[in-house]
Amino acid sequence: MRSKPELIFTLPNVMGGVSSFNYNIINNSELKKSAYLRVILIKELSDKRPVFQDEFIADEIIYFEYSKYENKYYVQKRLNKLFGTKNGSIITDNDLTISTAIRFKSNKTLFHIIHDFFYVKQNIYYADNIDVAIAHSSFFSDCILSSDPNSFNGRCFYLPYGVASIEIKYKKNKGNLNLVFLGRLDHGKGVLSLKIIDNILKKRGIKVNWVVIGKGPLKNNLLQQWMDNDNINFFEPDKTNDVLEILQKQDLFIFPTTFEGTPVSIIECLSVGVGIIVNDLPGGIRDIVNEKVGFRCKINDYTEFADRISYLNDNRVLLDEMNKNCLELFNKFYQIKHNADKYFELFLNFENFKRQVVNAKKIKYSFFDNPFVPNLITKTLRFIKNERRLSNKRLNDCI
Repeated sequence: MRSKPELIFTLPNVMGGVSSFNYNIINNSELKKSAYLRVILIKELSDKRPVFQDEFIADEIIYFEYSKYENKYYVQKRLNKLFGTKNGSIITDNDLTISTAIRFKSNKTLFHIIHDFFYVKQNIYYADNIDVAIAHSSFFSDCILSSDPNSFNGRCFYLPYGVASIEIKYKKNKGNLNLVFLGRLDHGKGVLSLKIIDNILKKRGIKVNWVVIGKGPLKNNLLQQWMDNDNINFFEPDKTNDVLEILQKQDLFIFPTTFEGTPVSIIECLSVGVGIIVNDLPGGIRDIVNEKVGFRCKINDYTEFADRISYLNDNRVLLDEMNKNCLELFNKFYQIKHNADKYFELFLNFENFKRQVVNAKKIKYSFFDNPFVPNLITKTLRFIKNERRLSNKRLNDCI
């Protein structure tokens, strides 16, 4: 009897869209029964971002930790052991994983997941060694194909993904609009811009309620920014279902983000019938958001955000229709059980995608990332160098 192939998923063990993407794909495919699933959650020890809390349904879940001071060779050697030698696939968006597979010549087919332009650049760098590229936005899929048509013709795919749906229990309110932000609380997501939008609305005499869902480095800044306001609430749910329970009570998702691929948060809002107002960024946003389900605003034009909110505040019938359209669009294109199987159909077709690398990428490593340098020496010297850098920085800050 032939043993099951191995599908190895590697991802950073932090909360965010990448983790949610993998979680939704892994936990909702029926086809995963045809393989042995190993999920490797990678964490660099100094990374203080909150870890991902939802539980993966897999045959094996491994927590892999390493230090940024270590000799990369020994980090990669430990990781490579977890890949195993059976036939199968490695599914990743992770630089450490790709470089490990290359350095130790893994026999598994390498699937590269493209989320945004950062991963496009990563793909171009490693293109000779990546077997398949999968993007969940048509724009980034086109970027990969156009970067090297000879290499990725027939090996580059656009596959929408999705989220699991829940039963909607709440009717939309007819009072003040309930506006929600869902995402990491950092500058790239535009969370500090919500107050600007609120101020514009107040000048127009429009009262709204805000909900901010997420964690991140700007939490204290937000609390300070909104300290004199009573129309905002902050939530930090750890589980996806808890997020959806809060989302379904909202009317509009306000998302002035400036760096995205295909935001999981937008699809989650579709799943509970919440309209979307977002910056008009290339990528998944343009695949999903049209005037039937929301509005794309000129980038960082907060007056336009306020204009769209004001318009829907005065046109509740249109808002209700928009929210119904969100549910219809979700059910048609973004039901995760259907889309997850499409991903797994590719992962399980690994034998047909594995290619012989002719011009293998030769990665340049520093002297201290080679096997002939003991790991302890590399760690010690890098730690000392970092401490000196921090000491000099503190000294300069005091001058």
